[in-house]
Amino acid sequence: MALVKYLMLLPITYNDGTRIAKAILEEILDQVFVFAGGYAIAGAAKGAYRMATGAKQVDRSLQIWIAIEQSEQPRLRELVADFCKRLDQEAMYLERAGGEVEFIPPTESEG
Repeated sequence: MALVKYLMLLPITYNDGTRIAKAILEEILDQVFVFAGGYAIAGAAKGAYRMATGAKQVDRSLQIWIAIEQSEQPRLRELVADFCKRLDQEAMYLERAGGEVEFIPPTESEG
């Protein structure tokens, strides 16, 4: 069965520019692993977000790819909201990508 692919941007700094402790990021990634059964880090990204005050906030984030059953979307949103609160963010980026994910096993050897 095909899975739905999501992209989450996980901040690596707080809004004041202080680096988030590696242990905290690892705990979050462990939670993602337990929830989704795996993830891929596609590298770091730098982007800007307009805060509710109108101020420009520039962030560095890890691009985390997650593949889940569509029925798990509400739980993923809850998980991201928990990360958002834990990291003291105004909001976190979560995108449902257009494709589907399949995990293909190797072909069986012939005789």
